[in-house]
Amino acid sequence: MEHQPDIHHSHLGKWLLAALAVLLIGASVYFFIRYRDAKTELAQLKDPTVQEALLKAENEALITSIGMLIELPQGEEPVIGTIQDAATLAQDQKFFSSAQNGDRVLIYKDKAIIYRPSLKKLINVGPVYLNESSGEENTTE
Repeated sequence: MEHQPDIHHSHLGKWLLAALAVLLIGASVYFFIRYRDAKTELAQLKDPTVQEALLKAENEALITSIGMLIELPQGEEPVIGTIQDAATLAQDQKFFSSAQNGDRVLIYKDKAIIYRPSLKKLINVGPVYLNESSGEENTTE
């Protein structure tokens, strides 16, 4: 008795092989597009002009968020910073006693503001005093 190949099994194998090839090609195209987009985005982020525009947009969004909580000085551009070492700042100036790392600080000519983005909450607001002898600013409450 001669054994004939099962036609059904050979067609099924071809379909599975074709489906696997389509899947591999699709995955390759998907990952190539993701790689190309990431490479383009990285090149843009390295561009100082783009970095400056992103920083400006971030600062404007921050000022808008804080402006919804408190009246901000009009026509003034604040100096904006992020608190990196709250413990040291708190030792140096009482104004920062409730500050945490990651809080944002806005310093205007006459007013300083500590804002916690994670809570969307003002932590402290106080006047800015200029130390005339050393020319440095002190923010105290």
